[in-house]
Amino acid sequence: MTLVKKWVSRFNLNLIKKNNFNLLLVISFAVITLIGILNHAMWRDEVNGWLIARDSVSWKNFFHNINYEGHPILWYVCLWVLNQLTHNPLAMQIFHWLIAVGCLTLFVFYSPFTKQQKLLFSSGYLPFYEYTLISRNYSLGILAIFCFCTYFKTRHKNYIPLAIILAFMANTNAYCLMISMSLALTLVFDYLTQNYLQHKVKPGIKNVVIAFIIFGSGIVFAVIMLLPPSDSTLQGGASQWFFEFDWIRFNQSLTRIWRSYILVLIPSDRKPLDLAIFAVLSLGLLGFVSTLLIKKPIALFFYLVSSIEFLTFTYLKFLGSQRHYGHLYIILIASLWIKNYCFDSELLVDLFRYTPQKLYKLSSSWLKFVTNHQNNFFMIVLYLQLIAGIVAFSRDLLTPYSASRATANFIQKNNLESMIIAGSEDFTIAPISGYLNQKIYYLESQKLGSYVLFNERRKIIDDEEILTTINQLINNSENSKDVILILNRQLKAIRSDLEIISLAQFKKAFIYNEKYYLYSIKQKNLTQ
Repeated sequence: MTLVKKWVSRFNLNLIKKNNFNLLLVISFAVITLIGILNHAMWRDEVNGWLIARDSVSWKNFFHNINYEGHPILWYVCLWVLNQLTHNPLAMQIFHWLIAVGCLTLFVFYSPFTKQQKLLFSSGYLPFYEYTLISRNYSLGILAIFCFCTYFKTRHKNYIPLAIILAFMANTNAYCLMISMSLALTLVFDYLTQNYLQHKVKPGIKNVVIAFIIFGSGIVFAVIMLLPPSDSTLQGGASQWFFEFDWIRFNQSLTRIWRSYILVLIPSDRKPLDLAIFAVLSLGLLGFVSTLLIKKPIALFFYLVSSIEFLTFTYLKFLGSQRHYGHLYIILIASLWIKNYCFDSELLVDLFRYTPQKLYKLSSSWLKFVTNHQNNFFMIVLYLQLIAGIVAFSRDLLTPYSASRATANFIQKNNLESMIIAGSEDFTIAPISGYLNQKIYYLESQKLGSYVLFNERRKIIDDEEILTTINQLINNSENSKDVILILNRQLKAIRSDLEIISLAQFKKAFIYNEKYYLYSIKQKNLTQ
C-alpha cells in the first residue's frame, strides 16, 4: 500500500512539473509574440482582407470580393465580425495572435513530443514568426490541423468530431483544403485496413455517413469559394495551369521540401544545377521520413499522400512562398504526431523479404540507419527552424515589414487626413487605407477605394499621367486645393502649373515596394 502511495505521489508530481513546463512555455510564447505582433507593421496581403470586410457594401458584394482573394471564406467572416466591433486593424492582429497562441497551446499540451522538441518547435520560423506575426488565414488552418491531431486517437470511436474539424480546416485556405482531403483519405484507409492492421473501428454506418456529409459539405463550399472569376488575374486566375512537363519546374517543386524543412542553403530557382542537387536532397528527405514511418502505415499513408498532393499542386499551379510551402513542414509535424496513435505493423517491412537478396540487405541497412538517427534528424530540423525563427522575428523588430504604418502615422500626426489623398500603385497603397481608416483616391482606377481586387484592372500609370489626374482632382475639388500624393517610388516628372513639395520619405521596409514617398501638390498662382 505504501509503495502504491509513493508511486501515485511521484506520478502526480511529474504531472505537475510537466504542466508547469507547458504553461510556462505557452505564457512565454504569448508574451514574446504579443510584443512582436504589436510592433509588426502590416502589409497589403494582411490588410486587404480587412478592407474587404470593412468596406464591402453588402453580403453579395462581400462574397463577390472574396472570390478574387484565392481563399475560402472563413477568415473573412471572422474579419467581418471584428469590423462590427471596431474598424481598428489592430483588432485583427490581436485576434490572429490569440489563434497562434491557441495553436501552440494544443501542440504543447497534447502532442507526444519531448519538452526540448516542444521548446524548439515553438521558437521555429513558422509558429514563432510566419504564422503568428503576419495576420493571414494560415493560423486558422494550423489550429484545425492540431485539433485533428489531438482528436485523432478517438477516431475508432466517433468520426463526427473529426469530420467537423476537417470541414473547418477545408475552409481556412487552399493548402489546408488539400491537407483536409489527405486526412479524410487517411481515415478511409484506416477504416478499410482495420483487419490487415489488426485494429477495430467501432463507429457504425450511420456515424460514417453523417461524418461524410459534414466533410463533403465543407469541401463543396470551400471549392465554390476558391473557383476564381473569369477576369481574375491572381496567380493567373483560372487559366494558369502547367500541364506540360518542364524539368526546371519539376525540380523547383521538389525543392520546396528542402525549403520547408531545412531553411538554410536555399537553392536559387534560376540555377538548374542548384535545383537538380537540392531536388535530389529533397527526395532524400522524403525517403528518410517515409522510412521512419514505415512501421506506422496509417501515418505513412497521410505523409505520402499529403506531400505528393501538395507537390503536385505546386507544380501544376503555384510554386508559392514560405508561408505556402511551409505547410510541408506542418505535414511532417502532423505525421510524427499521429504516428503515436497508430498501431505498429511489419507488413511493409516484410514485403522486402520477397525482393532480391542484395536489395533486401540494402533496405535493412537503410531501415537500421533511419531508426538509429531519426531523433538526430528531427532535432536538426527543429534547430534550423529555431535559427530561422529567431532571425526573422528579430528582423521584424528592427525593420518594419511595411512602411505603411509609419506613413499613416505621419499623415495623422500632421492632420493631413482631411485633404484629398491620392496614391499609386493601388495595391501597395491599400495598407495605408487600413491604418488611416479611410478611402484613398487610387490613380489606377481614378476613384476612391480601399481594397484592391486582382482582376483585369488598369495597371501602372506613368508620372505625367499622375500629375494630369492630380491637376483634375484639384480643379474638381470644392473644399481643398491641395492634394497629398503617396507613391511607392519617387516622382520624377514636374509640371509648370503645379507646385510639388516633398513632405517625407519612408524607405525603411522589408517589402521592397511598400516604401513610400509623400508629396503635397497644389496649383501655382500664375496671375502673380
